[in-house]
Amino acid sequence: MNTVLLANILMLVGEGILFYASSRKNKRDILLSQIVCQLFMIAVCYLLKGYSSIVMSVLSIIRNILSIKNIGSRYISYIFIALAIIFGVMFNNNGLWGLIPIVANVTQSAFILRRSSTARQIRLACAFTSFLWIIYNIEIKAYTGAVTNLINGASYLYHGIKDKPKEKN
Repeated sequence: MNTVLLANILMLVGEGILFYASSRKNKRDILLSQIVCQLFMIAVCYLLKGYSSIVMSVLSIIRNILSIKNIGSRYISYIFIALAIIFGVMFNNNGLWGLIPIVANVTQSAFILRRSSTARQIRLACAFTSFLWIIYNIEIKAYTGAVTNLINGASYLYHGIKDKPKEKN
């Protein structure tokens, strides 16, 4: 089977799981679904030689596990952001395009690792990063990822806007 075709099939499955995550009600369910998606993303990016994205996916899995376990602080966020930048640049083999996964990871880390982040804030951060991933996926030939990131970004945005913050009395 053609490597690009196989990668696009795996991407479609992984992004389908991410679409499911966009409608979940709580932070934990969103993050668990993202972990599964990231496992597919690692395989896809290995096949398509998107090495900075592999590193970002591994860091994302660790970050999401820490957040699910409610282990987060400003210090941990800074460490993850530094690791994302350092390792992302070290493993970047796609020039300026390879920086997109780094920006996406740093953006999500800033929200996900904050203990006070709500599901709404995480959804809105995911919407922004989904739109970034469209560009990167086109660059590495993960075309199904580009299309599904457009759909996922719109879904995250819709659910983020729909999930209005509760007013304090």
